[in-house]
Amino acid sequence: MAPGLDVTDRKRWPLTSWLEFAMGAGTVMLLALLFAIMLRQPFETVDDLIWLNKLRGDSFSSLLLSPAWMVKSSFYRPVAEILLKIQYTFFGLDPRLYRYTQFAIILVLLWLSSRLIRQLGLRREAVFLLPVFLIGSPFITGSITWLSELPHVIVLVCFVVGLIAITSNLTEGRKLVVCTLAFAVALLSKENGLALTAFLLYFARSLPGKATLAFAAVIASYFAMRALVLGPSMGLSAFDEDGGYFFRFLTGAERRQMFPGSAIYQLYAYDVLAQVAAILFRATAWGQIVGGINREVVIETASTVVIVAGTMAAYRKHGVVFVILAVVAIGGTVFSYAYARDRHLALPALAYGFALVMTASELSRRFAAMPAVPLFCLWLAWAAQAGLALRAIDHLATQAIEEVYRPNTSPLNPNLPVEVWTAARERALSLR
Repeated sequence: MAPGLDVTDRKRWPLTSWLEFAMGAGTVMLLALLFAIMLRQPFETVDDLIWLNKLRGDSFSSLLLSPAWMVKSSFYRPVAEILLKIQYTFFGLDPRLYRYTQFAIILVLLWLSSRLIRQLGLRREAVFLLPVFLIGSPFITGSITWLSELPHVIVLVCFVVGLIAITSNLTEGRKLVVCTLAFAVALLSKENGLALTAFLLYFARSLPGKATLAFAAVIASYFAMRALVLGPSMGLSAFDEDGGYFFRFLTGAERRQMFPGSAIYQLYAYDVLAQVAAILFRATAWGQIVGGINREVVIETASTVVIVAGTMAAYRKHGVVFVILAVVAIGGTVFSYAYARDRHLALPALAYGFALVMTASELSRRFAAMPAVPLFCLWLAWAAQAGLALRAIDHLATQAIEEVYRPNTSPLNPNLPVEVWTAARERALSLR
C-alpha cells in the first residue's frame, strides 16, 4: 500500500478507485497533448536563435569561460550551455529534435516529483495533481516549451533532487553532498539557483557548520568565475528591459526616465511585490496589474486559500520541508527585482505547487468518508487550466509562424546571420 493511503478509504468510499483512474487517464492525455504541441513549436524568434547562433561558434572547452546566450551578456550559465551545445551538435536547427530532449527532461522532473510525493507520505491521488499544475501554471508553461528557458527546468530538477535527498533515509553527510551538488548545478545553470540556499534551513540543526561552509564555497567559486568571465558586466540587473508598472507597461526608456538614480530601488521593490502578488493570486502579469477577474486569478487564488487552510497541518507533519517550500515560493520572487516576467517564477511556482499538493493532501484526510474528492476537485480545476494553457501555446506558435517567420525572409534581429534565420524559417514553415 502506498504511503499516505488510508486502508479504510476504499471501504468507506468505493468510487475512490474510479476517481484515481479518471485523474490518471486525464493526466496521461494532457501529457501526450503537451508532447504533440511541443513538436509543432518553432524556435522562439529571438532568444532561441540568438543562443543557438552563439553556440555554433563555441567549442565545448570555451563554454566554461564564456558568457551565456550572447557573446556579450551578463549571464554565466555553463551547465545549461553545455547541455544545449550537445543538442546543437546532434540536432542543428531542427526544432522538433530538441523537443524530444525537452519532453524527456519534463518526464524526469515528474518522475522525481512523484518519488518525492511518495517519500512525503502524501495521498496517492496527489501524484496526478502536480503534472496538471505544471502544465497549467502560467509561470512554468513557458519554461517547459521555450528552448532558451532550459536553464529554468534544470534548476527545477535540482530543487526536487535536493528535496528527495533531505526526505530520504540517507545519512546527514550524504544528504549534504547531494544538496551541495544540486545547488552547484542549479547555480551554474541560472542565477536564481541561489534560491536553493533554502536547503540550509534543513541542515541548521544537524550540520550547521559543514553545510554553511559547503554552500559558501559554492557561492564564492561561482562569483569568482562570474567575475573572471563577465568582468564589469557581472551585475545581475537588466534595467533596459520593458516591464509592467501598476496598470501600465513601460519601455526601457520610460523606466530610466521615471526612476533616475536611487529611485530605481522603488521600481525594484515594486517588481518583487508584483511577483509575489502574481504567484499567490495572479494579480499581476509581467509586473502589470491584471484588470478584472479571469480564470487564472480564480484558480490561483483558490489554490492559495487551500494552502493557507492546510498550512498548520502540513507544517506539523512535514516541518522544515514545508518551510523550505514556503521560503522558495515567496523568496524566489526576489530574482525578478530588475524586471518582472512570468517565466522568472518557474522555481517559486514549483515550490508553490508542492505546497499545494502537500496541504491539499493533508486537508483531504479530514474527509473521512470521501478523502479523494478534494484532490479530484483541485485536479479537475488545474486540468481544465492545463488544457486552456496548451491551446494558448499552440496558438502562439501559429502566430509566430504566420506573423513573423512567413512574411520575413530576412532576420528581424540584425545580430542574427541570414543563414541561421533562413534555416530556422524553413523548419518553422514546415511545421504547419
